[in-house]
Amino acid sequence: LSNDVRLSDDVYIGPYTAIGERCSIGTGSHLSGNVTIYSDTSIGKNVFVHSGAVIGVDGFGYERDDDTRELVKVPQLGGVVIGNNVEIGSNTCIDRGALVATVIGEGTKIDNLVHIAHNVRIGKRCVIVASVLLGGRVTIGDDSWVGSQATVLEGVSIGREALVGIGAVVIRDVADGLVVAGNPARVLRKNL
Repeated sequence: LSNDVRLSDDVYIGPYTAIGERCSIGTGSHLSGNVTIYSDTSIGKNVFVHSGAVIGVDGFGYERDDDTRELVKVPQLGGVVIGNNVEIGSNTCIDRGALVATVIGEGTKIDNLVHIAHNVRIGKRCVIVASVLLGGRVTIGDDSWVGSQATVLEGVSIGREALVGIGAVVIRDVADGLVVAGNPARVLRKNL
């Protein structure tokens, strides 16, 4: 636990949990054992983080050097902001933003083994089911649902109250209130 971590009242920190610099954790939050919170992470009130989750690790950003063709790491300077009443499942990984924060909206529930890349913005009250992969800069509107093992490609936007089917591969934007499924994902119907 770094010296400059701000802990509110009634925060539980489990065994072998590590918290980096400039982090804050809101009232009533619970970090189970073996959780890793990297620097510049803000966690709201009543957040539950299950064992093995990693929050704030560097995003996967590389550029090729023009002369040597070597891959050079791009500094990841943003943080992570997690709203109130969020739940994060075991062994889920949430990357820090490259320049601005990765954001998880209030009331969102994230299952086990989910990967959320840099600069993702998830709205309020979303459900992200097991083994979902969200590429960098994905945005998901409020009250949406992403089924297990779905993949959303980098930069894609999913609207409010949308539903992404199990195992879907989303390669283009999804408008508000649509149900999509398949590989590549296609519109099935309006979300009733």
